[in-house]
Amino acid sequence: SFGKGRTGSPALMKAYGEAFGFGVSVAEAVGAEDGDEGKFSSTGVRDALRDGHPGQAAAILGRPFAIEGVVRRGQQLGRQLGFPTANVFMADYVTPRLGVYATRTRLPDGRLLPGVANIGNNPTTGEVETRLEVWIFDFDEDLYGQVIETQLIGFLRPEEKFDSIELMVEQIHRDEAAARQILLRP
Repeated sequence: SFGKGRTGSPALMKAYGEAFGFGVSVAEAVGAEDGDEGKFSSTGVRDALRDGHPGQAAAILGRPFAIEGVVRRGQQLGRQLGFPTANVFMADYVTPRLGVYATRTRLPDGRLLPGVANIGNNPTTGEVETRLEVWIFDFDEDLYGQVIETQLIGFLRPEEKFDSIELMVEQIHRDEAAARQILLRP
């Protein structure tokens, strides 16, 4: 089945094919080892992301879920604190659970680099627009105006508001350590 409410059927798709001039081949349903066909659905991907389970989304997709976009200039606070971030606005994406993730980012030249990212509104600094802010580890090149693709590998923690910039920096160091551990796993 396909479509909203799973109302589409192979017969309906074949009828569309005949009416609009395209071929349709029907394959057997693919499901999880326990036979749960629903595991392989777009709803399953969205639910996994909203619940902060990028690994489950990756299992359904057959690859890590990724956010692609043009790097925009932000407030430069991360750079001033020693954590330069690439900012990508989330307008056209299902919003994953707001929070911090271990990530891998593909650059325009094909390099895939480890990092940590926040998806959210930055309550500590008063931002309001949801964005992806990724800190690529051991990297200091200009990415403004370039398209990057950031894979969500593991959820670390929910987004939070800190009482001070110093407390935020301490947490970012803990997030870095946790992300590096996750990304070192085979």
